[in-house]
Amino acid sequence: MSKSAFLTGLCLALFVVAPTREAAAQTRKATAASYVELGDKWAQHEDFDRAISAYNIALEFAPDFAPAYFKRGIAQQARGDFSKAIADYTRTLEIVPRWAEAYGNRGYARAMQQDVEEALADWAAALEIDPNLTNVFYNRANLRLNQGDLDAAVADYDRALERDPDYVMAYNNRGIAKLGKGDIEGALADFNHAIKINSRYPEAYANRGFVLLQQGKRIEADHDFTRSMALKPSVRPFIERRIVEISQQ
Repeated sequence: MSKSAFLTGLCLALFVVAPTREAAAQTRKATAASYVELGDKWAQHEDFDRAISAYNIALEFAPDFAPAYFKRGIAQQARGDFSKAIADYTRTLEIVPRWAEAYGNRGYARAMQQDVEEALADWAAALEIDPNLTNVFYNRANLRLNQGDLDAAVADYDRALERDPDYVMAYNNRGIAKLGKGDIEGALADFNHAIKINSRYPEAYANRGFVLLQQGKRIEADHDFTRSMALKPSVRPFIERRIVEISQQ
């Protein structure tokens, strides 16, 4: 074999190895993606244990596959394991630093752990990346409502509803905030609109019933309470307790 022939053969050998390694990496990533899809299917059926197992396998094939961390975080959150969810969202953001939804979800998990300042910081980061994240405005409004910051809560519900005019829960919760501000008519309008969008939303019936009861409209209030309990029997103790409280005012 001549020297030139040897060099040609060597170059051909090196040329073949590089795409083989790249192909193997792509295969691992594709396999990871397929396990994420499997996990998503389990999650849709609310079988979060199996979903997490599938995401774990995905990460065995591709340890830096951000979607697997993100989806596993959602599943952990659905199980109420907010510490693990936060860890997964944090790892997601280490891999993909400008993933707005990861900031939004981590903010929610932190809020559930009463880590208010960190939650607000995450939501601010999420909105800086994507100012149209409806759920971030809604979740931040809920936090502010719970803190008693009613004006800020109403403002965030407004922003959520600007982006999703059919957001039933935002109408219902904005009605609660308006009620706290003494805006009775505004609250009733929000509860009415929530029911108009979804006639099977029990919380809006209950809340409207409380307002009607305070206005002395007992028959209309009882109708709303009956409807609410028919749709969601578990609300009965809360409704009965609240009726007693209102009657003692």
